Amino acid sequence: MVAGNHSPDQDQYTENGYIFLKGSDLQEGKEYLLLRHAYDPNQYQSFPGQLATLKRLGELYQDLGRAKVLYIRNKTAVAQIESSCSDVRPGDIAVPFQERPRPEFKQTTFERFAPPNGKTTGRVVMGRDFDTEIGAHRIVYLNVGEAQGVKPGDYFRITRDYSAAKDSIESLGFNAPSYDDTQKDPSKFDFRKQAGDLPRRSVGELMVINVNQNSSTALTTYMLEDAHLGDGVEMIEATPFPAPAPEPVAAPEPPTISCSVSRSTIQVGESANVTCNGVAEEGHSVSYSYQASAGQITPRDSRATFTGTAPGPATITATATDDRNLSAQTTVNIDVQAAPTPVTPTTAPTPALLNELIFKPNTARVDNKAKALLDDDALRLQRDANATMILEGSSNPSENDALANQRADNAKAYLVQSKGIDPNRIQTRTAATKTGAKVNVIMVPAGAGPQ
Repeated sequence: MVAGNHSPDQDQYTENGYIFLKGSDLQEGKEYLLLRHAYDPNQYQSFPGQLATLKRLGELYQDLGRAKVLYIRNKTAVAQIESSCSDVRPGDIAVPFQERPRPEFKQTTFERFAPPNGKTTGRVVMGRDFDTEIGAHRIVYLNVGEAQGVKPGDYFRITRDYSAAKDSIESLGFNAPSYDDTQKDPSKFDFRKQAGDLPRRSVGELMVINVNQNSSTALTTYMLEDAHLGDGVEMIEATPFPAPAPEPVAAPEPPTISCSVSRSTIQVGESANVTCNGVAEEGHSVSYSYQASAGQITPRDSRATFTGTAPGPATITATATDDRNLSAQTTVNIDVQAAPTPVTPTTAPTPALLNELIFKPNTARVDNKAKALLDDDALRLQRDANATMILEGSSNPSENDALANQRADNAKAYLVQSKGIDPNRIQTRTAATKTGAKVNVIMVPAGAGPQ
């Protein structure tokens, strides 16, 4: 790393920061491990032989994070830090990233005064950031690795003898008398000579997360007290945690369905529209089917058209079925009445108001309710080839005058474009007075007088 996007004002970069890399084999889209070649400038020795041990283990490289090269610009790579465990500075190193084994966290039985078990042993020789006292969930370095049969996921207990002294000040306690003035027979135990007779104690446990030939990186998982550099480590058994009991799977819910009918009473030969709404659980689709106890039913997805063929009650059963074959049903009833006996007119036929199409304020859109009424009106025109129709638009007093005519025109467009009615059979006009946001549908029989 040679700089960052805020250099020279900033020389420390962490997660999501942009850094500049120079070197060989830098490739766009490739990930790199960020390292720092580190050393302890103080050269302080926490236990006898520590510096010599560290020298035998090799050079210290600290993991800093991972970055991805986004672009190559003027022989310089622009990279973004994807994750970091420490700040990155100019002079730190980037090497091609390789996935490491991810050890499984396991359970152990902590033994406070465990006897030696004969398994692999070593020492805590260094702490991350050169810490000398190590608490829980901290990184430490051990002087055992692949050559000693250590692998990621292995567990060690941290041990300490009572004869161990971290430094010269701590060792003063070995010379201090341990008695009370009131004791007639004080202890004659010589700690310097007889400490080896006391049981070894365990101060914590750790898990190996990365290994090299003769060294390991480990994470302290449990600490009864702080670990010291120079403390011993001994491999122990660890077992996976039992798999959690599977959560009970809720039984799938069937869909729900509700239906409405545009006209609950019709005459023989007339039709009514059935509109249904089926709802399935999230992520599932629903389909519809219909049955009629009498008459004729024509399905169209969530809608169906019922035509009465004989007088009497008719029950329409609608079924919603989801993609798991779960279903729900509901019914609607329609009363089919006999058509009135035609009478010979004694006077010229007169136009009749069929229905009113209601519009929302300040809109001329023909909604589904209006379309259902217009579907019936279209059937009437189709059955009576000589009749015509008047669509009389109206508006509220507070609305634009043009809305009345636009509403009538939109209703006519639906009849012409969706129902195939001859436009010459439909006349549109504006009501003489503003009687509300609606369109009056007027049927004009053949021979009726002018309107």
